[in-house]
Amino acid sequence: MGSLLGHWAEGNGPLHERLAGGLTRVIERGELPGEALLPTERELAAELGVSRTTVVTAYGSLKRTGRLASRQGRGTWIPKASTAPRAGSSAGITSELFGSMFDEGDGAMVDLTAACPPVNPVVVEAVRSWTGAQLADGMTGLGYLPGGLPALRAAIAERYTREGLPTEPAQIVVTNGGQQAISLIASLLVRPDAAALIEDPTYPGALDILRSRGARPIPVPMDGDGILPDVLETQAVRHRPALIYVVPSFHNPTGALLAPDRAARIAELSRRTGIPVVDDQVLRHIWIRGRRPPLGLAHHDPEAPVLTVGSLSKTMWGGFRIGWVRAPRSLAERLARARLLADLGGSVPSQVMALHLMDRFDAAAEARRGIVRAAADAADAAMAELLPDWEYTPPPGGATLWVRMPWGDARAYAQAAQRAGVLVLPGSAMSATGGHQDRLRISLLGEPGELREGIRRMAAAWEAYRHTACDGGLVV
Repeated sequence: MGSLLGHWAEGNGPLHERLAGGLTRVIERGELPGEALLPTERELAAELGVSRTTVVTAYGSLKRTGRLASRQGRGTWIPKASTAPRAGSSAGITSELFGSMFDEGDGAMVDLTAACPPVNPVVVEAVRSWTGAQLADGMTGLGYLPGGLPALRAAIAERYTREGLPTEPAQIVVTNGGQQAISLIASLLVRPDAAALIEDPTYPGALDILRSRGARPIPVPMDGDGILPDVLETQAVRHRPALIYVVPSFHNPTGALLAPDRAARIAELSRRTGIPVVDDQVLRHIWIRGRRPPLGLAHHDPEAPVLTVGSLSKTMWGGFRIGWVRAPRSLAERLARARLLADLGGSVPSQVMALHLMDRFDAAAEARRGIVRAAADAADAAMAELLPDWEYTPPPGGATLWVRMPWGDARAYAQAAQRAGVLVLPGSAMSATGGHQDRLRISLLGEPGELREGIRRMAAAWEAYRHTACDGGLVV
């Protein structure tokens, strides 16, 4: 319920009214079926980090309007007459991560959940220099290109080839960002009830996609060098998964780098068993400390069914919605057909712009790294000053901090943080089993000043959360 409610505490008015409004939105969206039992007042109070009185009052107001019903011995439930049709329900979306994309706030909230960077200054400079004639390049024919603009596919393929992985344009499928790339792969390869092996923790957007396909995400543990290959191989034999999904280069959320020997073992496992491996390389070019990360899994075995996902979102700007998949030619052709069914192909003008930016990719990546390093330094200083008892390993790269609370439940704390004016992502949202309950993911892609202010609000929320827990939940 805490995940479904999302950013329910934003706004003004008594807390119980905001909670009632959040519950009403969940009911109206049809995210729970009719007759669904709700948590008890005590359970929901514990999950949201509020008093039982707050939940009792919110439930009571919804019972008076007919939104909820209750009976002693049965509990509280949603009457069928109150529910919206469940077709198209968004219940599979991680509300803590994507909720801010739907909620229209007043700008007072500091959002440290979604790792979405502002537009790169290199991109702004480039766009301002373009002429209308340049933007018109490629705008010929019917405009339906399910595989992507041919010139852009060639430019991406040439980049892989320069890095030592010979690639033909036919092996590239351009997508609307990395998220659609993962979604297309899942639509092609994953059937309902199929197993999918994933790191634990992992990127919650990928979890959402797999769950929406009816898949069974099977978690595989990690350490500081990435996913554990012995456990991965054991689980692959046991579950015969439809695919394996990994983030080797600056793992989301831990920032870890997969050790090269482990990468080679995963590629060999893929070739030997035929299990496709999705190599999410969206964050590969954002190293904070040290040097450039190792090359992708496909470099270890070009014959393996490895699908490498790339994107301009983190380096350039998410608003372009330009991503891609590099895959063996047969898989790439099948992905292009899946793209045809999805939307007939992406925006050609956006792909033309992306093509013109490819020769500035390295400059844009260097600019982004500088921005993220400044944010990481600001976060280090703020955490040391304001939350010195919290633990985390400074990541070598990526876009997030993976922090451990001294004690308590991260989802309940995240609710207290929301009421203090900052959004953070609880670790359980990144686990197929709801684990990592003492962890939070903090985005490093905002401005240093905003990041410091967010951590200041986190510290204030921590004090409130501590007092709430110590006082037995006496916050109304």
